[in-house]
Amino acid sequence: MSPDPWSAFLEWLNTVLVPNWGELIALLPYVLVATIVGPILTLIVLMWAWHLLRRQRGRVRRAEVQPVAAPRDSEGRPVFPVNTPYCPDHALLYPPRARNCDVDRADLVVACPVDGSLRAADIQTCSACGTTYVLGAADSPLAVVGSDGPPTGGAAVA
Repeated sequence: MSPDPWSAFLEWLNTVLVPNWGELIALLPYVLVATIVGPILTLIVLMWAWHLLRRQRGRVRRAEVQPVAAPRDSEGRPVFPVNTPYCPDHALLYPPRARNCDVDRADLVVACPVDGSLRAADIQTCSACGTTYVLGAADSPLAVVGSDGPPTGGAAVA
């Protein structure tokens, strides 16, 4: 014989209103993780990702050094510094790694700093004194492209 519907409803209502406290206390760590620790960790990960995506980083690129006109002396003749590649026809000074003139593709000339003799820019040893020089051994100048203001999270350097 099946119990009457009213008794079945009251038994079910009893399980809902008077819970089994042992089972509920066993679920407490899972509830804490799901309701407190989980959202905190999610917020931390999202803030970290937002920071990585939005931070402004300086971008470094190699500066393209252009040839410049050689300085002139009092008589109007170009003055070429030693150990610097130059084009005598166009009176242009070039960066250390340049080997040819941009105007007519002629070989550049370098004056030896020891004895002043001339040699081609692609030759590393002076034929007169035997001194070895490496033009452009250091990297070309760097240009830092950054933001207009100070970096985030820090003060501007005065």
